[in-house]
Amino acid sequence: MRTKRYEREADMLAPIKKQASHFLPGREIETLFEVQTAAGIPDIVCVDFNKPALSRRVASSQSFIVDFADICVLLALTSTTTETVSSATLANRVPLSAKYMSSVILPRLREYGHVEKESRGRWRSVSQYETLADYVGTIEVKISDWRSGYSQTLRHRASADESWLVVDSTHSAPATAHHEWFTRAGIGLATLDSHDGIQTAVSPTRLKHRTRLNAYRELLAERAAHLYSNGEVSGTIGLVFGVDLTTTTGPDPRRPNVGGHHRTREAAVHSATA
Repeated sequence: MRTKRYEREADMLAPIKKQASHFLPGREIETLFEVQTAAGIPDIVCVDFNKPALSRRVASSQSFIVDFADICVLLALTSTTTETVSSATLANRVPLSAKYMSSVILPRLREYGHVEKESRGRWRSVSQYETLADYVGTIEVKISDWRSGYSQTLRHRASADESWLVVDSTHSAPATAHHEWFTRAGIGLATLDSHDGIQTAVSPTRLKHRTRLNAYRELLAERAAHLYSNGEVSGTIGLVFGVDLTTTTGPDPRRPNVGGHHRTREAAVHSATA
């Protein structure tokens, strides 16, 4: 049977979502779309949520942290060995000025329920920070432009436990011919065939030395948890040169409440991450 070529990258999303367990086998995967990292927006984010931690967060008055500066300061604060810390001390740990943290970041984190001000210029965390995700993976999807996909996947790698590029199998030969690029970079390469499904060409490297509380990773986990807890499956779906590049056939998995496919600007759905 002849392999069907995908017309748009959006047409590849549903098949990949259906086979998401291929990337993180043995895990309870939630598949989300267009969740912004600190450096770009991957097409798909696969998350194995830390369900007990997520339940505690939802039940508490603590908001999700969707700003990079906020998560950097919160992680620095919770990692200190003293009960309280000054903004001047935090300034030695994060690339932000003490004045900016004391006037903007820390008051915002207090409003979100994560920190308290003990005395003039000294702060403490309300509770020890715990990650909302046991595992996070990003997937970039390309029909044929694998070089662009490779660069994007590299940018997302710092925010995930593993990152993949998935290419249409009918256009995958140039990418697989450069398999050593992926091996050296530690990112995964897979192909998607309309009949045979997903096939791994290069497995990603899982960085064992990476600490769990990585600000880039935790930011993505927080943003994904924010969407998930609100019953959303996608962040903002942007237009490409004013065109909504949704699916050409079948429903768009990023828009579960919208039937069929849509081609007009008016059909674009925007669900903000923050």
